[in-house]
Amino acid sequence: MFRIGFICFAAFLMGSVDARGGISFTLDNSKNRMVQARMVALEFTSDHNLMCRDGSDLLSHAGRFPDVEWSSKEPNFVAPMSHTQGKTVEARILIHLTWVPLGSKIHVVGHSANEAFSFEGTGVVEELGGDPRKAVVLVKGKKLLPAQMRKMEANIHWMATLEVPGENAKPFDLGSTEGILCFLTRGTPRRGSEESSAVTQMRIREAYSKLATALEVGPENPSAVAIVHSLTSYCGKWYNPKVHMERDVAWRVPTTWRARQAGASCISICNYCSLIFDQIGMEGAISQVEIWASPEQPTMAKIGGVDSEDFFKNIGPYQCQLFLADDRNTRLGQVGGWGGMNHYEGCIVYHYNNRTYYFPGGTDRVYEDKNTVLYIFRTLVWARYDNSRKEWQVVQVVKTYTPPRNGAPANCEIP
Repeated sequence: MFRIGFICFAAFLMGSVDARGGISFTLDNSKNRMVQARMVALEFTSDHNLMCRDGSDLLSHAGRFPDVEWSSKEPNFVAPMSHTQGKTVEARILIHLTWVPLGSKIHVVGHSANEAFSFEGTGVVEELGGDPRKAVVLVKGKKLLPAQMRKMEANIHWMATLEVPGENAKPFDLGSTEGILCFLTRGTPRRGSEESSAVTQMRIREAYSKLATALEVGPENPSAVAIVHSLTSYCGKWYNPKVHMERDVAWRVPTTWRARQAGASCISICNYCSLIFDQIGMEGAISQVEIWASPEQPTMAKIGGVDSEDFFKNIGPYQCQLFLADDRNTRLGQVGGWGGMNHYEGCIVYHYNNRTYYFPGGTDRVYEDKNTVLYIFRTLVWARYDNSRKEWQVVQVVKTYTPPRNGAPANCEIP
């Protein structure tokens, strides 16, 4: 993988090179031979190489930025990048030099007000099909990046020292790369090849914004589980089962918060939260499930949605359908109550540190036992549809999960 990347790096730079820029100097003991040196390209090798150009809105994106963040071909352009927080930034620099003996060493130092973007490293002069020759210098940041999600900007001024055998060390100036833009994430963004999860500046900023708001009321130094809980709880305040958004349009979920009947369905909320966790590279494994129960085993959570084609039953004069009734039911899920019918509960499932957590969408709950998720509902019922009222009514209760005077089970312990 490294070799492929290196070949691409070199191939990118072996085309026509803009001759402008660089510096010229003479060596002391080599018959005053003139050396020309110029920085040709800068590639950050420790970033994720997933950043795409913004689209017209959050739902779209354009092509991926080049792996080589800066080149002398476009000296006023620096490609933005994403990078895992708390890690060391690494990069490689390509320098072209005229008339320098092979094997000469070149030591590079990058100075920045931000020490995570202050670099140092040494390379060796090699052939590049004649003259000019090249030196690929691998450099590392002098300090770790901050251990927090944030946008970072940096300007870097590069100095080099050429060490030619039999010569005095020769320092020279390589110039500056300005406008480095880096978005820190918790890990490598997930599913970056998917249209809806491709990494863009607009989407990362959206993730930063929503997480910052969600964490305002959370613990000061939240654990990974607490971060997931904070976001799902915050977004869960806007629950409306009548508005459903698939994953490919789920970036629009917050627009429903301003509607007259605000909010979106549980699975829509899970889709939106999942997109944010993809952008920030949330550690652990995150997935989504739909939880329901059958009449035969009403306390055993099943994965998937209640399939209405398979769950019809005649009760007296009514053809009834199986539902999970929630707090919106006029009798809290008891016989005669109207509305509040659900086929399933959409959940974010988070596997972390050998434990599994379930976050029901549209709630502030978190459980370690998926069976407990059923108890956010009032009842499992058979209900009949009333054409005049355009609503469902409970005809028979299969199982009461949470009686009218009780609330849903308390959250599990959040580390």
